[in-house]
Amino acid sequence: MTNFQINPRLIEMLGTSTVPESGQSEVQSLTISILPGKYVRSVYRNKKEITQIFKENHHMLTCASCGRKGKYDLGLLMVNVDRNKDKEDGEPLHDLQMTGYFRCKHCNDAGNWILPDSVKMMALDGIIPFGAGLGDGNVEVGQNLLSDGSWHQYASDAEEHYFRLIEGNPDDSFLWNRLGNLYLSGNRPELAMSAYEHSLTIDPGQVESHFKLGDVLMDIKDWSNAGKHFHQVLIQAQSYKFLSAEDLREMLAVALQNLYIIHEMTSGEIPFLPSLDDMKKVGKLLEQGTQGTVDMELEIFPDRHDSFFPFAEMYMGERAKEIPLKNRTFSVPKVYHSPSKKKKQRKKRRKKK
Repeated sequence: MTNFQINPRLIEMLGTSTVPESGQSEVQSLTISILPGKYVRSVYRNKKEITQIFKENHHMLTCASCGRKGKYDLGLLMVNVDRNKDKEDGEPLHDLQMTGYFRCKHCNDAGNWILPDSVKMMALDGIIPFGAGLGDGNVEVGQNLLSDGSWHQYASDAEEHYFRLIEGNPDDSFLWNRLGNLYLSGNRPELAMSAYEHSLTIDPGQVESHFKLGDVLMDIKDWSNAGKHFHQVLIQAQSYKFLSAEDLREMLAVALQNLYIIHEMTSGEIPFLPSLDDMKKVGKLLEQGTQGTVDMELEIFPDRHDSFFPFAEMYMGERAKEIPLKNRTFSVPKVYHSPSKKKKQRKKRRKKK
């Protein structure tokens, strides 16, 4: 029986039992059904509808642990020509990285592979100018580093690295979000959903996890839940510190653009912006206030996310002030107050003097 290529440690760290049913091996028990999360199964069923970060790149690999072959999606090959430059024969050693997340279909081991000549040829072709085109866009020169700057050959190696970090900081929602990003870029969105949802059980204000969940759910046309998560992106934005102000504005603008599309696709059933009640439920109010915004004339171009910048800055609250003044797009109009009678009388007295 082919397993679903899930690391048992992930299930354990998510707090789910991995005890197999009677007559099953542990490998056979690692199915999608044991992954916790509200969206895991719907995402897995509609996986073909989800936009891939890196296109599929299948090759036949041999697992050195069990000796059996299988076809796996390697994702993007990154060729690091600067790493371990010299070999005994004087030829450069091209260290390879693969973004695809895969484990042996037979023994479920990972990171212990015998690479075929087709992968080596593709890597060489990718670094030779005017090559034969074997890579077809699946090869790049450079290196893929994690958020902490570490380098790992396989996505499963990077996963183990995140596990070690999480073991030391189990309540770090940021690490769970980055683990989700690893799975998503590895073309395993069902694993990513579990990680993102778990990060939100730790911190409901994990804005990047809300955004990623909304993005994937939008791909499978789950408009209602996508809208809820994009609304949370806006609601929680003013307190989010893990992104620079300008990167946060970019994310909010795309969330707003997607909400506009969802609003149109559902004929207005899903509101464009979160309600005041939604914001009050989580104790959030717009720090910059809404006074005077009713009369603001903002021109929106649905196909341009930057046209949503003024709205994005409004939901950023005080964080919008971190954007250089010349680059800001939102400002609350100043309300003109006519001078009081006392001030007018003072002016008249000054004139007489």
